[in-house]
Amino acid sequence: MTYELSLEYGSFPLKLVDEFAESRRAIPDFIAQDSELIAKLEEVNSLFHELFHTIECQFFYIGYEFPEKKEKVTQLYNEIVQDIKTNYPDQDILIESLYFY
Repeated sequence: MTYELSLEYGSFPLKLVDEFAESRRAIPDFIAQDSELIAKLEEVNSLFHELFHTIECQFFYIGYEFPEKKEKVTQLYNEIVQDIKTNYPDQDILIESLYFY
């Protein structure tokens, strides 16, 4: 199975590629016991969602108003990438780059 690490609205940051919406929110089994990584993933996901304002299913990026949150998201994401590369080298994981404007 191929997993993807990326920040997307409404999904868990580490998910199976090409999964349907509901399963994109599930924590992958192979990290189920890694409470430290799960905590980082949940924190980065929460902070990422705070960079958007949602009005009637429309998402407006407001991250420019929160440079400290953008910095924290970037820091956490980089830590997560390193954790995954170090602790799960045998897993097939596509790691998407993180870009902020």
